[in-house]
Amino acid sequence: MVYPAALVTASVAVLAEPEASRAAHLMWASTNLDNLADHPVAALFLSGFLADGDVLGWTVLAVVGLAGLVAAVGPVRAVATAVTAHLLGTAVSEGGLGVRIARGLDPVADRGILDVGPSFVVVGTLIATIVCGRTIWWRLAAAAGFALAAPGLFDGLLQWDVSAVGHVTSVLVGLVAGLWFRHERRRSTPPGARLTPPQPHG
Repeated sequence: MVYPAALVTASVAVLAEPEASRAAHLMWASTNLDNLADHPVAALFLSGFLADGDVLGWTVLAVVGLAGLVAAVGPVRAVATAVTAHLLGTAVSEGGLGVRIARGLDPVADRGILDVGPSFVVVGTLIATIVCGRTIWWRLAAAAGFALAAPGLFDGLLQWDVSAVGHVTSVLVGLVAGLWFRHERRRSTPPGARLTPPQPHG
């Protein structure tokens, strides 16, 4: 529960600031190309804790995704999945933007876009929970959460929108992680434990 609590606290604190101050803080925490070249660690860390929009909705989805994955594979693997989804989602989406700018396909001004939010973390953990959740209820909850978020996740994908590309990357991270965790769980389960014992007669 630490991440969702930190997410809602930091997001509400920033959103409560005056407009100019809020915009400055969000822009400094953005994982855009300019910030990744200037202060990459701070930007990568802070951006995942600032929801510039529906704070409550993203917090609830973060609880479902992370709690479901912790229940399935433990906190270390759940955190590793979340961090990987955030880092790879950022690297692929912003890296793709950098290539497009270098080729003249996007304006140089896009190096300073606003790119903050927990969505890469949330999408990665929801998908992983759908694939390897410990119970059907966790898998259904994660699937419902992803279905609610999905309509806005991939807008502009055909135009290589940064957020949409990052969300596709996060989906792939969650899918690969979930399949790997499920494979490991099956491999570590004794063969006899997978079989339903025969029912006694009479």
